[in-house]
Amino acid sequence: MWPSPAFVIERARVQANLAILRAVKEAADIQLLLALKGFALPAILPDLLAVADGVAASSLNEVLLASSLTRKPLHLFAPAYRPPEVPELAARVGHWVFNSLSAYARWVDRLPPSVEIGLRVNPHYGFAGAPIYNPGRSGSRLGVPPSACGQPLPPRITGLHVHTLCEAGPEPLEALIQALLTQFGPWLSQVKWLNLGGGHLLTRADYDRARFVEAIRRLRQRLPNLETVYIEPSAAFVWEAGYLVAEVLDITQTEGRTWALLDVSFTAHMPDTLEMPYKPLVREALPEPDPRYPTYWLGGSTCLAGDEMGPYSFPQPLEVGQRLTFHDMAHYTFVKTTFFNGVAHPALIIQEPQGYRIVKVFGFEDYRRRLSE
Repeated sequence: MWPSPAFVIERARVQANLAILRAVKEAADIQLLLALKGFALPAILPDLLAVADGVAASSLNEVLLASSLTRKPLHLFAPAYRPPEVPELAARVGHWVFNSLSAYARWVDRLPPSVEIGLRVNPHYGFAGAPIYNPGRSGSRLGVPPSACGQPLPPRITGLHVHTLCEAGPEPLEALIQALLTQFGPWLSQVKWLNLGGGHLLTRADYDRARFVEAIRRLRQRLPNLETVYIEPSAAFVWEAGYLVAEVLDITQTEGRTWALLDVSFTAHMPDTLEMPYKPLVREALPEPDPRYPTYWLGGSTCLAGDEMGPYSFPQPLEVGQRLTFHDMAHYTFVKTTFFNGVAHPALIIQEPQGYRIVKVFGFEDYRRRLSE
């Protein structure tokens, strides 16, 4: 048995997702970029890069990681760029997307002719329930607003980039495309590539992939100047392909609640559950709380008062030492974890067809190195 806590990636499920993505990209004639911001486990990335046409990076560290693993094209976008990093980034990436016209004016002459230049736009359309995840809102710092389209497309801009979807189906994509055509039509008719960003949950079981393909086909008919259409999903590569194992350390009661205290943390290991927020599925629990069954609140391992989630009902009472499994914890989890409070960081494990392989077990030196000389 592996140590607890642990993130476990199921390679077979990853491969199933990749088969879907390969079929969709071929049917839609699109280029598929792997966005490292949501999943960046080097032990699994070669599998994903076998299907992806390139990598979408948002920092020098992500660019360096991608460069160490593949020679496929690197696409770069960041809200702003640190001057000391610009020369190395310019030497490594093939597509560079600016977030603002001011950043474009500041840096465009520093980029070699071989680098394709793009501009991120904000069409004022978003599909994310929480404002923290909605870059398409009015006043967002991400992307050039529609008012900028009243001026000519700046020199060297060969493509546009938009990212306003989040775990979306094809219907929001259709609405996004219409918003782009309405708000940025004059610019779209002049560029040769369009990056529709991430948030396309193509590997979800109920996703209408034929409708996605048709939406891309209509877009190309409307804009015959587009040579390439990109998407850059992250979650879709590893959707429902990983889980987080936790262990019950204590069971206690307070006023009106029974608590199962765990060796994992929602704030340190599953931050999206509190930021979105959403209630993660626990495989051993009933689908919904049911007062007829033993019901618990799950407490995280840090001292943060809100490091908790619930309620959850279980078929049988929980016991100290019992393990629980948080479902769908491969994307936007260990890329965002922290050592807050010095709590134990989950190990990284790959579930292979022939068994389990421990990639990394974290210890004191990992915690110490983060803040040490």
